Amino acid sequence: MSNINLKRILSTGWTNFKRNSFLSFGTIGVMTLALLLFSGLFLLQFMTSQIVGELESKVDISAYFKIESSEDDILSVKSELENLEEVEFVEYTSRDAALNEFKERHGDNQLIQESLAQLEDNPLQASLNIKAEDSSQYASIAGFLDRSSFRESIEKVSFAENELVIARINQISDGISTWGLLGTLALIAIAVAVTFNTIRLTIYNQKQEIEIMRLVGASNWHIKGPFMAEGAFYGFFAALAALAISYPAVLLTSDKISSFAPTINLLAYFSANWWQVLIMLFAGGIILGVVSSAIAIRRHLEI
Repeated sequence: MSNINLKRILSTGWTNFKRNSFLSFGTIGVMTLALLLFSGLFLLQFMTSQIVGELESKVDISAYFKIESSEDDILSVKSELENLEEVEFVEYTSRDAALNEFKERHGDNQLIQESLAQLEDNPLQASLNIKAEDSSQYASIAGFLDRSSFRESIEKVSFAENELVIARINQISDGISTWGLLGTLALIAIAVAVTFNTIRLTIYNQKQEIEIMRLVGASNWHIKGPFMAEGAFYGFFAALAALAISYPAVLLTSDKISSFAPTINLLAYFSANWWQVLIMLFAGGIILGVVSSAIAIRRHLEI
C-alpha cells in the first residue's frame, strides 16, 4: 500500500471520528474505563504479590518437642528437614534459649519474673521453626513430621493453627486475580459493543458514499480501511485518557498505600515499568478499537 493511500485512509478515518463527536466521546469513555481497569489490574497484581509475599514471610510452622527429648534427636530432625526441597531454612531454639527469650519478652512484668524465679526446672520446650520455600508446601512438611521416625519425640506441630491463615492468603491472592480479570473482560465486552455500534452507525450514514466508491472500482481495503482507522483512533485517545488519569491517581495514592504497607512503593513500580504501561494501554486500546471495527464491518458492510 502506497503512502498516499494510507494517508487517505487515515484522513478519512479521522474525518469519521470527528463527524461522530458525541458518539466518539461516549465510545472513548467506555474504552477508557476498560483500559483503566486493565491497568489497575496490572498494578493490583503487583500490590497483592507484595502483600501476599509479606504475609507469607511471616507465616511458618513450629515443631515443639517433649521435655524429655534429647538434643541429638532434635538436631537429627532438623538435619532431615533441611534436606527437603520444600524447606527454606530451619531454626533450632533450645529450652534454655526459649526461656531466655521469654524472660526478655516479659522483662517489664514483675509477676512473671517472680514466678519464673520460683520454678525449679525450665517449663519451656525446645522447638524447630520451619520456613518453607512456598506457603503451599507447609502441608507436605507437616506430613513429613507426622511420618518421621522421631514422631514420638514431637509433642505438637503448629501447622493446624497456621493452616487457615496460609489457605486464606492463597485464596485472597487467587480471588483478586480472578475477579479483577472477570471485571476487565466485562468492561472490554461493553467497550467492544459500544464501538461496534458507533462504527455501524458510521457505515449506515455513509451508505451512499460506499455505493459510489464501489461504482468507481475502489478496492475493499479502501472502503474498509477508514472504518478500521476510526476504531484505532478511538483506542488511541482512550489510551491517552487512561494514561492521563492513571498516573496522577498513582501519584496521589502511592504515599497513602506506603503508609500502611511500607513494602509497597506503587509510584516507583509504575515509573520503573512505564514502558510496559504505555505498550499495554496503547496496544490494548488500538487493538480493541480495530477488532470492534472489524466485527462491525464484517456484519454490516457488504462489499
